[in-house]
Amino acid sequence: MYKLEDLKKYEYFNDINIDYALDPLTGVLSRTNILGFARHLVENNVEFMMGILDIDNFKLINDNYGHKVGDGCLQQLASNLAKYVGNDGLVGRFGGDEFIVISFKGTSYDDVHEYIEKMFNEGNIVRKKFKVDNVNFYVTATIGCASFPKDAKTYDELFLTIDKALYRGKTKGRNCFIVYVEAKHKNIEVHKMEQSSLPNMFSRISELADNNKISVEDRVKNILDYITLALQISQASLLLTDKSTIVSGDGYNCNIDDECLDIFKNLTANDTLFIPTGLSNFANNKKIAKFVSDRKIITFIVSKIVFSKKTFGYLILFEDKITRIWQEREAALLLYLNKVIEILFNK
Repeated sequence: MYKLEDLKKYEYFNDINIDYALDPLTGVLSRTNILGFARHLVENNVEFMMGILDIDNFKLINDNYGHKVGDGCLQQLASNLAKYVGNDGLVGRFGGDEFIVISFKGTSYDDVHEYIEKMFNEGNIVRKKFKVDNVNFYVTATIGCASFPKDAKTYDELFLTIDKALYRGKTKGRNCFIVYVEAKHKNIEVHKMEQSSLPNMFSRISELADNNKISVEDRVKNILDYITLALQISQASLLLTDKSTIVSGDGYNCNIDDECLDIFKNLTANDTLFIPTGLSNFANNKKIAKFVSDRKIITFIVSKIVFSKKTFGYLILFEDKITRIWQEREAALLLYLNKVIEILFNK
């Protein structure tokens, strides 16, 4: 994709072999060269913005459609990114389904935010349908970005700030961009991801469920509060068929009522779990579209709790801030909570 003349204007590539410089699959810069270019810019005190973009749930594309389609997805995304960045910077493949974007358009928060926001919403890069070998699929991504020397004074510090921003985007549910802000992100510990792994979350839920000093309802409330905090979502709720509710969080409430029961009953009529694959799951159903609009919800997932072949209630995770891309671990978490609630209420 990149040609020698595209690279020669940068001193770093004066003596480069073009065949060596590029990633063979996508045609953008290889990992070695995009990282070398970034290090060169830092060493020469050149101001620039750098972001790492991660395709959301890329494994599912390979698993569902095959690696040929996955490769085609990477090629299209790389081409989209390179066209958007144009003469204002360079793009490289960091590895797997991750790309690095380097831009000289501006390094202030406002400049970077505007640049990345336009990339996501108007750049025709992600949040769109891809077509490879007559297979159509929707692609979203998460990006974390920071600027040198505004946010970091060294190459290693720059990578750490970008990692923190990208990690924050993933914990928010993906399909978003995070521009590093020291006051917000400085204290993020990227390696805390292990603490929110499923085994650790299951263990914490079991501890909360085993607290016999408080009522079952209070134990469920504590579990839902923990889930809301751990997943960084707007609300986790238990809606029982007798119309009683247990709701987590302070302040936000999506007004769970009879209409909710009807919606959730229909969504889980053929399966225990409803997990949307995109906003089209809502937009294509007028009743659900009105439901989420009236409650100012962007997306949710729901699981049905069944005791002795009768529906006992529904567990729901709500998001009202971003178009969250629900992950497999969140689906597994809901199914695990089903069993915990069944045990608690049957004691």
